[in-house]
Amino acid sequence: MEFELKTYCERIGLELSGNESETERLKKIHLHHITHIPFEAIEPYMNREVGVEPGQVFEKMVVNGRGGYCFEHNSLLCAALNAAGVKTYGVLARVAGPDGFGSHSHRMNIAEADGVRYVADVGYGGDCFVLPLEFKLDAEQSDGRNTYRVVKNDTPAVQYAVQILKEGKFTNLLGFDDVPAQECDFELSNFYTNFSPKSGFRMFLMCARPTMDGGKYTLFGKYASATDAEGKTEHFELEGEALRAFISDKLGVNMDGVEFELRG
Repeated sequence: MEFELKTYCERIGLELSGNESETERLKKIHLHHITHIPFEAIEPYMNREVGVEPGQVFEKMVVNGRGGYCFEHNSLLCAALNAAGVKTYGVLARVAGPDGFGSHSHRMNIAEADGVRYVADVGYGGDCFVLPLEFKLDAEQSDGRNTYRVVKNDTPAVQYAVQILKEGKFTNLLGFDDVPAQECDFELSNFYTNFSPKSGFRMFLMCARPTMDGGKYTLFGKYASATDAEGKTEHFELEGEALRAFISDKLGVNMDGVEFELRG
């Protein structure tokens, strides 16, 4: 299907003039996407199927005003960037944990704008970079909120790692191979993430949305937080209609017709 770029841009609150360079288009789309379409994993939490076919993703996240997780977000971003003239392809990735990199349970994108390659990811949900990172090894890069770098990885699990600076030390955030993946690869990994009883998305409700002014809203189970532009964070414990209202009003998820119940 032909990607409806105008409708997508309306969804993310962006108006392209047509005079932007490829780099400007990439950065604007990345920033507006991640701040306007929330990270949310209600479907796997409620044991419902997450569709990653491009038409399904567009219908859910653009037309119906929902959010999604990495396989949805980065599928949509990839299609949007290609439609906007920024050559982009998807890669499988691994989330880093205390014991190293996990399974291929994440999707990222590699984009090329004005001859420069970038790592683009709007579907991580945690300390995800709101601006794409130059695929330039060992270069410290700030998105205005955190500092990151891309490094060559020293284990056989992945070729490259995205690292984040925390408490004066760079730690692994995501690992990936610079190899274009096929849609069937994402479908397979998504099935595990969606339905495996070991998937964190099956066990816990996780939602997040950074804001344009530098703030962020997050939700883990019934525990919510709101961070303002100055970095001040408030924490809440929510249930029932208050929880549903937070998901709708702060995270920006259209909850019309969405059956949802917090377990435990």
